Amino acid sequence: MDKKLILSIVTPQEVYLEEIPVDFVALPAFEGEMGILPGHAPFMVQLKDGLLRYRTNAEESVFAILGGFAQIENDRVTILAEGADLAKEIDEEKERQAYQRARDALAMKGADIDLDAAQAALRKAALRMKIAELRRKRRK
Repeated sequence: MDKKLILSIVTPQEVYLEEIPVDFVALPAFEGEMGILPGHAPFMVQLKDGLLRYRTNAEESVFAILGGFAQIENDRVTILAEGADLAKEIDEEKERQAYQRARDALAMKGADIDLDAAQAALRKAALRMKIAELRRKRRK
């Protein structure tokens, strides 16, 4: 039997994956993409917005991750992210509209606008659009 990693992805809103066995994980670490295989040394790393990939047997799955941290210890990879979305569930057109709404809100610069929320919405929509585009290109 091949050795596996145990992957969990948790956000403040939801537990996306809970202790699933995987062969490989690629994280969007702040310093660049980081690959994790079974037997990896214990490590704690800050994550940036980006693509988290994991592979089980020959099947690869992709998540959009909005920042956070990853802890690697004893063949367990625990992702504590600000936000996460499974790539295949992202609607590219919906994200394009959300991106435009966030840009419009930032352009208004009125006293009633929550700049932090608008910037976060822009960041999230941009990442989700990028991942939807990558998924579309992979299918071709």
